[in-house]
Amino acid sequence: MIKLLLRNKKSLSIKIISAAFAVLFLFVCNAAAQKISQQTVITGDSMEVRRSGDVTVSKGNSKAVNGNNVITSDNMIYNKKNSLLEASGRVKIVSVVNTKEPLEAYSSFAEYDINTEKGKLWGAKTNVKYFLSGSSAPVVLKAQEIYFNGGLETLSAFKDVEIITSSGTIFSDKAVYNKKDDTITMEKDGESLKRPTADIYYDGRKAFYEADKMIFHASSDSKKIIMTGGVSGKMEMEDKIQ
Repeated sequence: MIKLLLRNKKSLSIKIISAAFAVLFLFVCNAAAQKISQQTVITGDSMEVRRSGDVTVSKGNSKAVNGNNVITSDNMIYNKKNSLLEASGRVKIVSVVNTKEPLEAYSSFAEYDINTEKGKLWGAKTNVKYFLSGSSAPVVLKAQEIYFNGGLETLSAFKDVEIITSSGTIFSDKAVYNKKDDTITMEKDGESLKRPTADIYYDGRKAFYEADKMIFHASSDSKKIIMTGGVSGKMEMEDKIQ
């Protein structure tokens, strides 16, 4: 069903309701000379175009496909003037960056700039999962706020940060993930007295460490943590008596 509402010569509202309706947008990107244009497809149960086509609202099972990035959520609003896509309700972003190992991001709310590929995730249960080849479980990055760039190529996480791996958990005020070298760097945030801490488990041992800075190498081939600045810790071992 299509409803066409004429308000005046400068205002046109078109409301389209369809379970299988798709809107195709063509964006011109000035950020990089080699990237002249890219296509983004937005779908949803209900689509509404406002402000003479500048704003598009999608409600129910919303989905946006932009290059290697796929964003799904309950609702979406796209503003053509600033290339900003706003998503809310069960937000999920899937990105395959350079390799076949995907990154998945989850949050309650998200903002994504179609042209710059920069964005922000926030809200309850905000987290990013990185699936390593040859690993049985993904590396999970949790935080209250996560800023991303280049389609999740780099991530900056703030407030109550947790990095959960198959070998333990690292806690920090902030963390920066770099996809190019598969590292997560954690350190104190500004004047905070809270330092990064790590709870590690391996070979029946439990280890607890604290340092000013920690760099976690997430690659499945060489997982390790490099700690610098006032490193302290302890290790617990269990004696097994036959």
